[in-house]
Parts: sequence; structure tokens; C-alpha cells
Amino acid sequence: MKIWVFLIIGLFLCIIAQGYLDSARDREKSWRGWDTYQVIMWSTGDVSNFPLWIQRLKELGFTAEECFRGRDPKPFVEQGFGFYAENLVFELCFLHSRQPLYDKDFQSYITTRDKKFLIRNPCFHDPSFWEKIDRELKNMVSIYAPYRPLLYDLRDEPSIGFFANPMDYCFSPYTLQAFREWLKGIYGSLDNLNKEWETNYASWDEVQPMTTYEIKDRERKALSEGKLENYAPWADHRAFMDITFATTLDRMRRIIREIDPDTPVGIEGTQMPSAWGGYDLYLLSQSLDWVEPYDICNSREIFRSFFPRNAPIISTVFGTDYNRIRRKLWWLLLHGDKGCLVWDDEQSRCIEKEKDDMPITERGRELAKIFSEIKAVAPTIMHLQPIIDPIAIHYSQASIRAHWMFDSREDGDTWPRRFSSYERVHSRFAKARNGFVRLVEDLGFQYKFVSSEQIEKGELIKGGYKVLFLPQSVAMSNKECEEIKRFVENGGIVIADNMTATMDEHCKRLPKGQLDDLFGIKRKDVSWHPDPEGGEIILDKSGAHPISIFEKDIETTTGKAHYSAKAPAVIENKVGKGKAIYLNLDIRVYPKLRLSPPQGHSFLDLVGKLLKDNGIKPLIKVQKPDGTIADCVEVLRYKGEKEEYLAVIRNPEFGVEELKQIGYPGNEAIEKEETIQIILPRRFKVKEIITGREFGSTNRIEVELSPWMPLIFSLGR
Repeated sequence: MKIWVFLIIGLFLCIIAQGYLDSARDREKSWRGWDTYQVIMWSTGDVSNFPLWIQRLKELGFTAEECFRGRDPKPFVEQGFGFYAENLVFELCFLHSRQPLYDKDFQSYITTRDKKFLIRNPCFHDPSFWEKIDRELKNMVSIYAPYRPLLYDLRDEPSIGFFANPMDYCFSPYTLQAFREWLKGIYGSLDNLNKEWETNYASWDEVQPMTTYEIKDRERKALSEGKLENYAPWADHRAFMDITFATTLDRMRRIIREIDPDTPVGIEGTQMPSAWGGYDLYLLSQSLDWVEPYDICNSREIFRSFFPRNAPIISTVFGTDYNRIRRKLWWLLLHGDKGCLVWDDEQSRCIEKEKDDMPITERGRELAKIFSEIKAVAPTIMHLQPIIDPIAIHYSQASIRAHWMFDSREDGDTWPRRFSSYERVHSRFAKARNGFVRLVEDLGFQYKFVSSEQIEKGELIKGGYKVLFLPQSVAMSNKECEEIKRFVENGGIVIADNMTATMDEHCKRLPKGQLDDLFGIKRKDVSWHPDPEGGEIILDKSGAHPISIFEKDIETTTGKAHYSAKAPAVIENKVGKGKAIYLNLDIRVYPKLRLSPPQGHSFLDLVGKLLKDNGIKPLIKVQKPDGTIADCVEVLRYKGEKEEYLAVIRNPEFGVEELKQIGYPGNEAIEKEETIQIILPRRFKVKEIITGREFGSTNRIEVELSPWMPLIFSLGR
């Protein structure tokens, strides 16, 4: 076995070093078939009359259907209809016939805590798995490639485990050996690893990560003794498994490329950013050509930031709420989606496929109207260049891991039941990230997420950013922090909320925050705070909700605080040509407050003024007739060959039905038609392209904004 171990380790490390370099050359590729908006059917059950089925799909505006693994693609081509090849690698998830494998491991592990149940079946570092996959993928793709599929889908809802549920996979001998080799590259010596992990391993062969049970025992002991937490022996394993999952997908992509280099390779049903399942969305974006994400906890916007503009990103349509389907599909188109996929089952049919004449249902007719509307405008939007403001929001996978450990303290030993369905609603960190996302959007800006890896490589300065937001970015590397300092010294503005950089990238707690001097603060306490403890500030804003100060044990040094209660808040510190602003506020509540205007207006005023005072102002203003800001409206700008384009769309909380269980209101307060004024930076020849209405040469547009449809304007010279 030893020869195989070192062969697979060597190959794995080569993939990490070379795979992403190879894929980078294809990232700006224009993929065949994706210069038009694709409407794809995913329907359960079989049909007896395939030509009639395809005829009905065409009548509704569909352009393609899924072709499940093993199905003959030839009939699609004979009917002049598109298809994509789906679920090529069953082993990428534990669904359906494979779920009992996971269930047995999971139940056995939480009952016995024996690591023998943490060997994933199959292990992604097992050479026999790759022998099988290499052969199977090449055989399947050789069948599909001559028929020119739209996509190759490696798997629907793939994961190292089960969705993004917590499970300590993988402890196989192959994975552990590869993990040790990776650690050698990270730490350089066993002494360095022992110092970081606070362990005393005598040899590399002894090194093993801690399971979640073990790290939770360490956490409880440290907290009871008043010591600082150190999650590194667990967090490094989770980081390695993220790399393993991404590298596995990239390797499969490259196998397919040997046979068919012209069809994008990706996955369906991706989960929220998570410490579990392999869901580091930055790494995944580097390993795939396309994706169908579940838009959970800003996933769609994160992928938009990391995928190239021409990557096929599509989303799935469920249900029969046609107004909300219409709004979501328009929103997705404006954010870069190149098509949609319609889920069609026995409870929700577009076509009654079981009947001989296959009649079209009400759902089919209503969706067809929406497809027709969108496909009339999509060719214009899809070929435009989005204009992004110089604003970055930090994407920190290390902080995601740290915050999962924090949040799960409330679970005790029931943490294995902290399923992804629970996490998507209750994650405090996801709320902090969403708070900054909604604030930036509601103020009229567009932004990009920037990953820790990108920051380490100097992206903040190279990318021309002016502002960096750090949403509860608790775990950061020294290199990240140094690059942020360099960014500020060169004129950048960094804005953090709380608990910033009080851990390193391995999730080891530090005695002081790495960026405290940059923000001009000092801390009496570096521990995690689940809730605000610093009192409240009330701005002079009618109907607005008070703002909570978060950390009570903060003092200013060189920074100047604009507010205070039990602790200072909105602390500004000039550094070099730039400025560091430590809000020390609870931003997590803003996404909830914004749905009940004017409760969130204090946040809008405060952050809007901070940006304006530092030279960051929205180019386009959207306001009510009385001059106040229009609530929950997103502004998107695009550049064409001869003219610019502007889109304005109502921006709800799309996952609000789930969030109602924790006190969120619905979207009803903003789901109404409203008169708005759009203030342009200068006069343009304005035309609304959906209705064809012309406004002449103007810098001010007054128009009715529907809660379900965008306004899209061409701005001619």
C-alpha cells in the first residue's frame, strides 16, 4: 500500500499546484450554446411519446432537458433539442441508494465516537477510486461528446458528507497521509505544527487531526480554565477536506476535458458556505466551469464574484408563486444567470406527461409567459459588462469554521444534529455577512466578495478597490492582515464590525487582535461574544431602530470614537493615506429591520455617511418623491459597446419564509408598486427597454417600480 500512498500524495499535490493554473487559462472561455438564455426542464417520470414531449417543451419555451447518466442522448439531437449530461459520478454524494452508507457511518460514529466510522466511502485519496472514475468518465463522455451537450454535471447536491451537515470525514489512511504531507508544506517542521496545535507529536506519522468531539472537549477545558481557544487541529483538517473536495472536482473536470474540451463541467445543487461538506465557495469556483447554486446565505452573490462573467450559472425554479418566480428570475438574469432549470414533478407539472395528449397545465402556461418576457431582453443583458463599484466584502472560510465552533457551543454534544437546514437560518456569521451585503446594495452600490487567498496575493490594490468590509472576520492570516494594512496605507478604507482578526487562519485564538493597532483600539477581552453587550445608540431618525454596540471591552488608542454608551463605537483611525473604521456595532440585525421601513434607516444613514465622507458615493440615486432613499431597491449598471445600461429592481429577502421562524417579517411591506425618482449623474437619452417607453434627454426619471419586474434603461449619449 505504501507505494500507492506516495503516488496518490504526489499526484494530489501536483493537482493543487498545476490544476488551477491549467483551468485558469479556460476561465474566460465562451462556452458553446451559452450565448443565449437556456430554459432547461428537469422532470420526474418517463414519457411514452418522446417527440410529443419535446414538442410540448418547445411550445413552452424550453430549450433543453436533463439527460441522466446512462440515457441515450441521440433522441434529443434527432428532435433538435438541447440536453445536458447529469449525475456522472454517483460517489460525489450520499443520496438515494448511497444514503444508507452515510447513515450507518453517522449513527455509528455519534454512538461510539470511533474514528473507524470516519472513513469516507469512497475516499477521494484512494488510488483505486481514481482508476475506476478515470475509466467510467472517459467511457461516458465518449458517448455524449459527439452530440454536443450543453453541460456536464458531475453530481447533483454533491458533498464530502451529506449536504453541509457536520461529519468528520475523512480519516482513511490515504487521506491522513496526504493530510500530513500537506501540513508539512504549511508548517515546515513538526516543531512548528506542535507549537500551533499545542500538541507534542514525536513524528509526522503520529499526527492526526482532532475530531469535533475531541476539539469540543479541548474547547470546554480551555474555557473553564480561562484559557484561549485553539481549534487548529480540527480547523486544519476541515481546510484540507475543502481542498480535497475542490481538487477532486477539478481532477474530474480535467479527465472530461481530455475527451471533450468544449463543454463546461460543473455541479448542481451547491450548498451554503460552510465548514462542512467541502463548501469553500472560492475554491469551488476555481474548480468548476459552471454551477447551479442554491441561493442560500449569499451563495449566488459569492459565486458571481468568483466565477468569470461568461461562466454558465443557472438556478432552479420551484413551485407556483408566479410573481415571486418572475421577480427571482429577473433578479438572477441581472446578476449574470444564463438560464434556468425548472423542477417538474407529480405535485407541480408543466405538462401532464402521463396523459396521451400531454396537455399543458396552468403552471406551464404561466411559466411560459415569464420565459417569453425574459428571453426578449436576455440577449441584450447577457452581452453587457457589469459595472462594479470599488467595494470588496471579505470572504473568509477560516472565519466560517471559527463561527461554526462558536455557534455550536449552545448545542453541547448534540452538535451533530446542527444540520445545514438549521445552520442556514441560525448562523450568526451568515447574518453578519448578509448585513453588509444588504447595506451596500440598499445604498445603491455593487460590490465583489474577495477571498482570503486573493487578499494575500494583493488583490485589494491590484483590483483597484477603495473600500473593504470585514463582516465578523475573526480568523485571518498574518499575510492577510499585512496586505490590509498596506491597502489602507495606500489610501484604502477598511470597515469592520467586531471581533476582527482575533484568531489566526488556523482558528487559534490570539492574545490581541492582529488589526487592533490599525483600528486604533485595544481590547480587555478577545473572546467570542454571541450578542451585543455595549449598550445602544439612537440616531435622530424618526421610526428607526436603535443600534446596538457590540463589544463592551474596547477602548480607543489612536482611534477617535463618534459614539459611545458602555463602550465606544464607530472608531475612525487615519493610517497613511487611508482610514480604518471599527464600527463595533451589531450589523446582523439590518437584514431583518430593512423589511420594515424605516426601522433600518439608522444603519443606512450611518454607513452611507461614512462612505460619503470618505469619497464613496453612488453614481445613481433612487429615491422617493420626497427625496428620501427608496427602500430595498438594488441598482445595477452595465457597459455596452455604444451605451450604458441601468437596471433597478426591488431587492427582497429571498429566503424570508424560513427566516420567519426567528422573527423576520415577510417581504410584504416592500411588495407594492411605488413611485420612484432615479437621479442620473448627467443627461442621457433614456429608454426603458422592456416597455419601449422613451424619456428623452434627461438626468431625472420618475417612474413606477413594480415589486415583481425590474426597470431596465438604455442610457444613450
